[in-house]
Amino acid sequence: MKFKLLSGGVIGLALAILFVSSFTAPASGYYEPIIEELTFSGEDFTSGEGYDFAVSTAGLMMADDAFTTIYTSPIIEAPLSFNVVIPQWTADMPDGSSMDVQMRSKTANGSWSEWKHSHTHGDWTLESDTFEIGELVIVPLADDRHTHVQFSISMSRYNSLTQPVVQELTLVFIDSTGGPSAEEMLAQQAIIDAAQEGRANDDNYARPTVISREVWCFYDDCDYTNDLEYSPATHMVVHHTVSSNESANWAATVRAIWSFHTYTRGWGDIGYNYMIDMNGVIYEGHMNEDFETLDVKGTHASGANLGSMGVALLGTFTEPTHDIPGIEPPEPMVDSLVELLSWKADQQDIDVFDATATLPDIPWGLPHIMGHRNVYGTTVCPGDQAHNLIPTLVDRVAANIGLTNKYTVVDERSANVTLSAAAWAVGPDECGNNIHSYYTLSTTNSNASNHWAEWNLDVPTEGYYEVEVRVPYCLTNRAETSGANYEITDDIGSYSVVIDQNTEVGNWIRLGSYYFSPDGPNHIYLSDLTTTDDNLGLWVDDLRFKAMPPSITAVSPTNESWQNDLDVNFEWNNSNAAQAVTTTLQISSSPTFTETIVDRSWATDPISYTHTFSEESASLYWRVSAIVSGTGEIVTTDTLTFGIDTTVPTSTVQAFYEYAPGAYRLIWNGSDELSGIQGYDVSYRPISSTNPISTTSWTPWLTGTLETAVNFIAPESEQSYEFLILAIDNAGNRQPEPLDFPSTDQAIAMPHAIMLPIIRR
Repeated sequence: MKFKLLSGGVIGLALAILFVSSFTAPASGYYEPIIEELTFSGEDFTSGEGYDFAVSTAGLMMADDAFTTIYTSPIIEAPLSFNVVIPQWTADMPDGSSMDVQMRSKTANGSWSEWKHSHTHGDWTLESDTFEIGELVIVPLADDRHTHVQFSISMSRYNSLTQPVVQELTLVFIDSTGGPSAEEMLAQQAIIDAAQEGRANDDNYARPTVISREVWCFYDDCDYTNDLEYSPATHMVVHHTVSSNESANWAATVRAIWSFHTYTRGWGDIGYNYMIDMNGVIYEGHMNEDFETLDVKGTHASGANLGSMGVALLGTFTEPTHDIPGIEPPEPMVDSLVELLSWKADQQDIDVFDATATLPDIPWGLPHIMGHRNVYGTTVCPGDQAHNLIPTLVDRVAANIGLTNKYTVVDERSANVTLSAAAWAVGPDECGNNIHSYYTLSTTNSNASNHWAEWNLDVPTEGYYEVEVRVPYCLTNRAETSGANYEITDDIGSYSVVIDQNTEVGNWIRLGSYYFSPDGPNHIYLSDLTTTDDNLGLWVDDLRFKAMPPSITAVSPTNESWQNDLDVNFEWNNSNAAQAVTTTLQISSSPTFTETIVDRSWATDPISYTHTFSEESASLYWRVSAIVSGTGEIVTTDTLTFGIDTTVPTSTVQAFYEYAPGAYRLIWNGSDELSGIQGYDVSYRPISSTNPISTTSWTPWLTGTLETAVNFIAPESEQSYEFLILAIDNAGNRQPEPLDFPSTDQAIAMPHAIMLPIIRR
């Protein structure tokens, strides 16, 4: 049996100096949480009792012929008086075997608490860990601290040939009672908040009162800024701490979690971004340099840490029949959770109705408000009774921040969805939109196909509607089908859309835009029959749709552009084109279209037209409008302006000087009456002494320059060079190559003393 002291120390009267002047200084005698460990391994288990167990240097095992085993430790006197104890263990559990850890505690002369199960903690045990961390056990409400503890380990197996072994079990004892109460800290926080009144943006949803780190985490290791990573929050994750629902000191629970995460886990800080106790008191979690502008990466949901805000409810909220029975989160706790989520959703413009794959380290889609179990499906966190509140949280947060769902949602359990009579599996652990979904397995055999679902859409008015389906991310230990074939029937016809559910898992997936009417067919049909795969997951979850208002967008010519051809092609996008009964193109020399050059209408839905103009123009205006079928509504593009310039620009050399041997000054100008000069391309080449008509290729020198006076240093001072200057205008017209070229042989020799300055007019 090994003993380890991790941290500790008394903070006396000097504690007050750690607080800024706006704090109400805590009373003297507060001390930092103390952590000590006690480890059992190998033959340490010999001192316990029970039945059908065996002990060796390898650890605690089952008797050879046993299929169940219970081991109870002797009464253990803890190395310190504690208010929290957390078990962690290393065990080899072959397939078909299982184990369960329970604990109880008491004061030296008191009675035992009830036995408490301590399952693997989904938030605190990482995939890379070689050991399991159990849920923390808190001293009952009636007591402050306990001094004695017992643990019990039960094991079972289906096959006597397998042998489960508990190699090591460590008890982590924490005394975190030496700090201020929640009431004292709320008083301190009120002083700080009053001093900072007006700091927050009044246009945003107000952040609820939060006990800041500087109030509850007043130890040296709490104040740091190194190695913090930030990313704007797009998702919000709800957790529970799987701890006692009865506590006389919630602030002490927060300090215990911080010390365990910081020291025992070695994370350097508490993993959650925020915590909320049963009374609705909110505690700031992981260190954040500026909560108003930054979202810090915590340690609470593995790959979903970066880009999310993790909020832990202090307590256990599993269903009442769970091995660790939970309760329903009390109203003050839920109210505070709603306020905190509302603040963050408003601050970061999070659409709480949506699910996206925007988390930097998670490749699949996840709901913007979710329980921890939604991330990987490997935990029951935040417990059924908290997870079942997710739809309510979404609605309440949306109402708080004035957000309305742009879509009408059709739940797969509603009367608007018909399922075949075949046996459907339900998504595990309440996964799916509105915490429910159905799934089956794909098949390529039409004779084996017996699962199908049909959504029927009740639309309020005739028109085009965008349709999306949700494929939830759920743990089924198999991939999803790549060939989900959705058949859509609208007022115009029938269509087939094949979706790769595996690639798009977790997201809302667009099926397209379709024309529905209140009395139309409006069907979306999906069956398990695919052409791509067998025995992969095929999901039926919520569907959503929204009206697509008709719109029309001008594409080309773009605004304030120039054309260099009298034949101009006009292009536009007409969304939901079948709604247009008349389309009209207008071109005018006036922005008010009082005089039109073109006024062309079609009783169809074209998206382009070419017109031949008779002359150039500096300012022309164009727009397209459409009359919508049924409503008679007129939709119009923005008015765009353009010009036509077909005339090439010109350039002329004004002067050419030699101001030193092999050094020249070349000066030119250019003109373009309509679109203006965009730039000049300047090249040079050597002149042959025997053949004055050079056939040597031009060497590019300046490209697109707006300079009109430059110095040229000859690569070879004795060599003669000639120059090509071509102007390009803003319409893209390019000056043709002239017959004659200025050369260095034509340069006027100019002594340096009289050359500068050269004044050009």
